[in-house]
Amino acid sequence: MNAVVVQKEEPQIAPYQIAIKRSAERFAKVAASSVNYDKESIFAMQALVKTQFAMETANKNPQSVHMAMINVASTGLTLNPANGYAYLVPRDRAIHLDISYKGLIKIATDTGSIEWARADVVYEADSFAYHGPAAIPEHNADPFKKDRGEIVGVYCIAKTSGGDILTEVMARDEIDKIRSKSMAKSGPWVEWFVQMCKKAVIKRASKTWPYTEQSDRIGQAIEIANASEGGYDLESDEEKASRRKQVHDAALGRHYESVAAIKAQLSSEDPDMHAVAEMWGEIPQEDQMALWLAPTKGGCLTTAERNTIKTGLPRAAEQEITQ
Repeated sequence: MNAVVVQKEEPQIAPYQIAIKRSAERFAKVAASSVNYDKESIFAMQALVKTQFAMETANKNPQSVHMAMINVASTGLTLNPANGYAYLVPRDRAIHLDISYKGLIKIATDTGSIEWARADVVYEADSFAYHGPAAIPEHNADPFKKDRGEIVGVYCIAKTSGGDILTEVMARDEIDKIRSKSMAKSGPWVEWFVQMCKKAVIKRASKTWPYTEQSDRIGQAIEIANASEGGYDLESDEEKASRRKQVHDAALGRHYESVAAIKAQLSSEDPDMHAVAEMWGEIPQEDQMALWLAPTKGGCLTTAERNTIKTGLPRAAEQEITQ
């Protein structure tokens, strides 16, 4: 009698699990001593299987899971939920490392910039007396009162290794301004407003904390936090215009001879558009975009030159293809 051999199908590894495993080598290279891949990979998997939405997002965008794991390594913040320093969250069709205000404080204390810090919000019913940036403010409140009114501000106190006290305060209108600059339509500012207020004032306060050899870690963590929160458009129109002009000028400096030759061709009675197309094509696309600054904003190309390039180059390309 022939025995029937039943082969068991091996369970398929989900894309997010593959992404976590593939991050191991890079994780080990950049990890701070406070985090370990084996432990963090388990915390990551536990976080992603908590909800169907998180798991679906992770499987659809495993690259974001990979990057989130690398960010865990670079910041040195464990995903252990008991600590509450950082979390993996699904947002905007990707998995992000969401750093809490506690996580930012942890990095600052680990780098030796400060000994400790705390942040708190102030409500309408509270009494608050600010005594300057180098003194502890007086905050009196009834934490058991059911209705303390609206949040009117937030503050952060930190103690340096030298024993100095540094205080940062932020009024409600400043909080609302930062919130309005968030490019995320939903997210932590809606779901965790109090925590985001504390994080906002800690981000600002960190700029006044003493510098150490590892202080770049707090700056990197803030960049990661900002990206996780959807990004912020904090520049004024004037600042944007100035930055755009600087980028243009830098690109012009790199390609001055090519731009001059293009302008010379375009100013002739019968410009050679094939030559213009060749010279323009040799300029990297990023620099082309930088050079496309409108003449009214200081761009090197006139309106007529821009129009000729815009309409003439496609025709030159078509002629080259048909020849």
